[in-house]
Amino acid sequence: MGLVENVHAKGEAVAIVNDLLERTGPTPQLVRHGDLDWHLQVVDPERPLSERIAAETAMAMMDVIRADEMSRLGVCAQDDCPGIVLDLFRNRSKIFCSTSCSNRAAVAAYRARRR
Repeated sequence: MGLVENVHAKGEAVAIVNDLLERTGPTPQLVRHGDLDWHLQVVDPERPLSERIAAETAMAMMDVIRADEMSRLGVCAQDDCPGIVLDLFRNRSKIFCSTSCSNRAAVAAYRARRR
C-alpha cells in the first residue's frame, strides 16, 4: 500500500473510530473487581453489550492507528469469509481469520492437487 492509500485508509479508520466514540460516549475509569487487579473500564458495565463492544473496539483501534499498525489488519483470504484478520505474526504472514478458515483452505488445496 502506497503512502497516499495508507493515509486515506487511516483517515477512514479515524472517522469510524471517532464515530464509535461519539455514539458510545466512553468514560474510561480504572476499576478493580474482587481479586482482579486494576484495569481500564471504558464504559459502564450496565450499558448494552453492543455499546460496550463498540467502545472497547474504538479504544483498541486508537492504539492501532497511533502505532501506525493498520497493515496488521485485513480481510480473511477464504473466498466466502468476510472475517477480519489481526496479524500479530512477526513476519506478517497471517491471511486467515481462524483455524477453521485455514483448515478449509488447506483441504480445498489438497483436493485440488488430488484431481
